[in-house]
Amino acid sequence: MIKNWNLQKIKSEISKIAYAESDAGLTGFVTWAYKKELYEALWHIEDCLEQCTTYSEEEEFLKSREQQKLLRALGKK
Repeated sequence: MIKNWNLQKIKSEISKIAYAESDAGLTGFVTWAYKKELYEALWHIEDCLEQCTTYSEEEEFLKSREQQKLLRALGKK
């Protein structure tokens, strides 16, 4: 299979939505619609991941992500 997508572009599009959602110049009605789009993207990805194979390196990969999130949370305090 030829990889015909670009992860950086996908992330960039998601970041655009997140940036628009945080725009203080917009009303909550508008920004809530943007946040709902982020949730819809998240749920779509979660549904796709549920259908994927589990790999031997996956647990360590996910553990590393959780550690990064914890370190960021501790740094904000």
